[in-house]
Amino acid sequence: MLNVILLIPPSPNNRRIARHTFASFESKANYMFHPRDMMAITLSMSPEDKAVLIDGTCDRLSETEFLYQAGKLSGDILFFFLSNICWESDYNYFQKIKTIFPNIPTFVLGDVFLDEDFRNLILKECDGTVIYPYMLDLNKMINFKKDNNIDLPGIITRENQDIFNKTKINTPNNIVRHDIFLKKGYSFPFARHNKFATVVRVYGCPNQCGYCANRNFPPGVRSNESLLREMDYLQQLGIEEIWFGDSAFGYYFSESVPLLEEMIKRYSFSWSCFFSHRIYKPEFLELMHKAGCHTIITGIDSTSANSLNQYNRKVDKSKLERLINHARELKMSVCADFIIGLDDETEEVINNTIAFGLQLPLDFASFNIAIPSAGSEIRENLKKQGMKLYDFVGLDASGAFKNLGNKHLSADKILKLRNRAVRKFYMRPSLIYRRFRKLNSWEHFTIQFREMVYLFKNIL
Repeated sequence: MLNVILLIPPSPNNRRIARHTFASFESKANYMFHPRDMMAITLSMSPEDKAVLIDGTCDRLSETEFLYQAGKLSGDILFFFLSNICWESDYNYFQKIKTIFPNIPTFVLGDVFLDEDFRNLILKECDGTVIYPYMLDLNKMINFKKDNNIDLPGIITRENQDIFNKTKINTPNNIVRHDIFLKKGYSFPFARHNKFATVVRVYGCPNQCGYCANRNFPPGVRSNESLLREMDYLQQLGIEEIWFGDSAFGYYFSESVPLLEEMIKRYSFSWSCFFSHRIYKPEFLELMHKAGCHTIITGIDSTSANSLNQYNRKVDKSKLERLINHARELKMSVCADFIIGLDDETEEVINNTIAFGLQLPLDFASFNIAIPSAGSEIRENLKKQGMKLYDFVGLDASGAFKNLGNKHLSADKILKLRNRAVRKFYMRPSLIYRRFRKLNSWEHFTIQFREMVYLFKNIL
């Protein structure tokens, strides 16, 4: 039996920073995502293994509280999450945690380690960086201190710097230990219930958009058998709400349809997901709706074809509009993701994107500032132009604390455009009326109202 320790440090000033291996980001309102990579680690555990999670960010722990709770633990292997957004703080916590656990195998996770320079820095102080948490062999990792020649799937070590090929990967056939992730601090902005769980069917992304770090990860596909067993477990835990954390729900269509058909027969979950207009089929969206899907998030990004083509991103406006209108007919809610400030975008281009978002019958919109995420094409280009390693630290898509601007607009100007877009979108009486019509309970109202208050607090 193994004892697995999962640690996420507190964030500076209790900032609600979600840490993932592909990207970290700060909440634009009050929501807080589950650490899906930590959840993936539990898939590699045997039934008799035990895991404990301390999430200093979710639970808003002070440094003293976090280190005190960690100091009471003992285990066979330790995983520690760090973020590009608050690298200095996270790294400081990591140094202190190492003094508490000097002798057990220690592995780190974080978007920052998609950058080779940061990997080389941290590998001097740990046993490896977890790049792909759905491939782990915990027993091999525990023995790595004794034999550094052991090949560790999903891990980069000082001895093995190879990154896997982008081929489809079948993940372990276990289920996530959801019981340790049911913390009150986790919340989802589109949920209809406060208590929710995150389920990931396909990890990674089949697309190759140059501004997204997810392009580095081959698709890892969980079997329908394991997903259905996991949903049985969620039902036993009293969970009514699911967030499918896939980059785009519905890829590998032939496997998705049977899953939805079983969900219709067996469950009454309420759920949301990312969904790409590129794989939209009317009959599939209707099947999703029958299975309980009430909200989809779809990427529009920019109305500038030149900007998108530069980063291998394709948007079919006609198909996108058909998807949004069909979802509206089904009384599903739609959130669109937009990117503001890609390298060649002028103020006129950004205003055109904002105007397009205002024209569509959307329920939510997420306006994100383009940043050079670790592992993205944007970052690699800037490094070639002379940007230094620590110039990238602290960048976040909200732009509230730091962004770089682009060749046409200053960082301050892009932030003002982004915040103006949020105000123009969410302060429309027509949108407020539409949102009230789609509320289905007092609990749903309190979730939406809380997010609205924090959203405006962050931009006004």
